[in-house]
Amino acid sequence: MLTPARLLGMVMVATLLSGCGLRAVWSDVPAPPPVITPAPAPPDERTQHPYTGELAANTECKTVPKDDLPLLQDAGNVGGAITYPQGVAVRSNAKWWTVVVRTAIDPYGDLKRSDVPAYAYFATNLFTSDEEKYLDNDFIWSVEGGTASAAKALACLKKLPAPKVLVKKPPKPASPADTYSGLPARAATCRTVSDALLGYLQQVGQVGGAITFPRGQMVRANRTWWTVAVAVQVNPNSQGFTKDNVPAVEYFVTNEPSQPKKASTVFSFPIKGKDKASARAGACLK
Repeated sequence: MLTPARLLGMVMVATLLSGCGLRAVWSDVPAPPPVITPAPAPPDERTQHPYTGELAANTECKTVPKDDLPLLQDAGNVGGAITYPQGVAVRSNAKWWTVVVRTAIDPYGDLKRSDVPAYAYFATNLFTSDEEKYLDNDFIWSVEGGTASAAKALACLKKLPAPKVLVKKPPKPASPADTYSGLPARAATCRTVSDALLGYLQQVGQVGGAITFPRGQMVRANRTWWTVAVAVQVNPNSQGFTKDNVPAVEYFVTNEPSQPKKASTVFSFPIKGKDKASARAGACLK
């Protein structure tokens, strides 16, 4: 009779002769991970069927439904100060449409008609029937005017009476700070903050001594406002202030550079640095 030891020896010899290692005898070999091939992204209609702006044969002008105007505003990255109250679409090539919209500006805002073109142009398949679309997707993007389809849509739009855009007059601001929009002025550029203004902003921020503002940059915002980014310096102190617990940059809004030197007309206040003007000023400071 074979003893357990002799049986084990025979198994090991047979295993080695078959080409398997000892590791395979004592442990299970894990199965290889499954190979997952990601599904290919659906093709982009704009690549497969490029928009040319040519005018389709026998096309007629189509007034853009009011419910679709907000979609065009999203594509144009406008809304609020600039809106699209009216639009006309005509058929172009490859199932695409060319859309021309009339622009309107908030009469109580800071924008002027000279700042905003009277018309904006888009290409879209928004008005193509589902049966005609290549894919079950809607596309809208800005395009240049000057094409044959844009010319026809513009001509049709100009024949329509311009709609009356009712804009509610904003309430009178309770304080001067309420008129600050957080938007940089058009073509706002970096400007170095003077030592005098840095000292004044230290008073506004209620710092000094332990914390000072050695340098700063500002950009013009709306109205007479300027948005300021100041570097924060922590000086030796016994109050527990360190670079770890004090922000490296602080942001302020002031009208001081735009005002005559009268204390009664100068307004300044700190902000958290989350608007576009403070982002521009912060980039100037780097």
